[in-house]
Amino acid sequence: MQDGAEMNQMILEIVGQRRRILVALLALLLLNIAVLAVLKGYLASGISDAQTTWDDLRRRVAVAGQNDASVIYRRGKADLVQLQTRIPRKNEFPRLLGGIFDTAASDSVKVVTVTYKPALVKENTALLSYDISLSVGGSYAAVKNFLADMQKQSELVVINNMAMANSDPYEENVVMSLHLTVYLREAP
Repeated sequence: MQDGAEMNQMILEIVGQRRRILVALLALLLLNIAVLAVLKGYLASGISDAQTTWDDLRRRVAVAGQNDASVIYRRGKADLVQLQTRIPRKNEFPRLLGGIFDTAASDSVKVVTVTYKPALVKENTALLSYDISLSVGGSYAAVKNFLADMQKQSELVVINNMAMANSDPYEENVVMSLHLTVYLREAP
């Protein structure tokens, strides 16, 4: 029984010595509980109401913009005009092909082979497509830059397929086979 009394005496001494710290901790705990209650009770409902209002306004704006037929028509017409500007005329094919060679030269890749074959687009007789097969060689970084530059072409050039190969594991000489489709329009 003596041990229990001694233990209680030690706890009372510790509490007496650390009274200020314990009072400060208790005050901080009560303040924390009060702030949490205000946040949960008062501010949470206000935030929820504001979020609901915001979502409703965004939904209304999105629906209003999508259902207006004249807006959809104008956007579609502007997109078609932009697409037509990206399709070069048939007589510009040599310039377009020369641009591909210039891009290869600026990226330090060597053009190994080029073949192309024209074809009419069945859905639109005013369009002509050229299937181009192209092999280039160089360092991996140069070939990668060439591919990135081909994707940035302002004309309507579609990369259909590509494959890379390195026949020598001791030398960095990558050969890339690239299959493109270039769309051209008949001159008016």
